[in-house]
Amino acid sequence: MKAPFAAAKNLNKNTVFFDLGNVLIFFSLDKMFKQLSVCTKIPVQTLQQGQLIYGETLQKYETGQLTSADLYRLLQSKTTHRFSIDEMMAAMADIFTPNLELWPVVETLQSQGTKLVLISNTNECHFKYAYSHYSVLKLFDKFILSYEVGACKPDALIFEKALLEARGKTFYTDDIPAFVNAGRSAGLDAEIYTDPATLRKHLQTRKILSV
Repeated sequence: MKAPFAAAKNLNKNTVFFDLGNVLIFFSLDKMFKQLSVCTKIPVQTLQQGQLIYGETLQKYETGQLTSADLYRLLQSKTTHRFSIDEMMAAMADIFTPNLELWPVVETLQSQGTKLVLISNTNECHFKYAYSHYSVLKLFDKFILSYEVGACKPDALIFEKALLEARGKTFYTDDIPAFVNAGRSAGLDAEIYTDPATLRKHLQTRKILSV
């Protein structure tokens, strides 16, 4: 997905690939289940163990096999309580907290001409909410999203799509070790995300970040 609003022009001299969840923004699935339970009147345990918005269902939603409308119809069919698709989307999406300490690193990379690419296992509901609420995403040049690609990390396909955006030196960071290893297998220099200071050091060591 191209950025709906263009980020500042860059020289494409280097490319840094970021994960979204628990890197740029934090999220709480527990909060999502609780809010969905209030919205739908379906018990949290049923939502989780019944696979209504978990496991295989969530996997299908995040790979584009299920649309938001499909998910709404599924949940509505499991309860007599009436709710709107907008209410469902709000309950699902309002689960994020920005990782504000990291954002200056992203801003500096962008100001120095680095191409910024997001690689995320996500869904339509979560990404649209995140994009509309968190300004750091406006700095990105390209979004490689699982629900658009049709594959989730660590599937090689999503990294193949990402590598099409590579320019100059490349670097990828993600909080999940298995995804970092998959990125390395695809040919990306990659490190596990732990905190902004450590990421800054990784980027400076590679001469991708100058300050």
